[in-house]
Amino acid sequence: MRPRIFWICAVLGWLVMAYGVWGLVDNATLTNPEQWIRWFIGSLVVHDFVIAPLTFAVGAFLVARVPRRMRAPFQAGLIASAVIVLTTWPLVRGYGLRSDNPSALPNDYLGGLAMVLIAVWSVVAAVAWRARKRP
Repeated sequence: MRPRIFWICAVLGWLVMAYGVWGLVDNATLTNPEQWIRWFIGSLVVHDFVIAPLTFAVGAFLVARVPRRMRAPFQAGLIASAVIVLTTWPLVRGYGLRSDNPSALPNDYLGGLAMVLIAVWSVVAAVAWRARKRP
């Protein structure tokens, strides 16, 4: 049963990707496929030579220095932090900010990011503290 589900999902995934590529090419005047391809290849290079090695280094550090029962909270905190930082990075950097539209990006996104990360790591600390006390 599972191989059938896998192949159904694989075919559906390829169809969705084909539709996306078709839309990219069909609307070439609006989507600028050359720039998109450069961005896509650049993101692959950044992932393979920056993000993946950094993830492995942090994982090796975590395994070497954090007791086994506390690893899960730290891993969850690191994953949550990475997702939060990556999704808020354009806001923190001010991408899309325009001088002719003062209502664009009106908030203190760096301060908001700091507060969310403090909340995440407070929960991690509480869970790790509790895990430390278990036998």
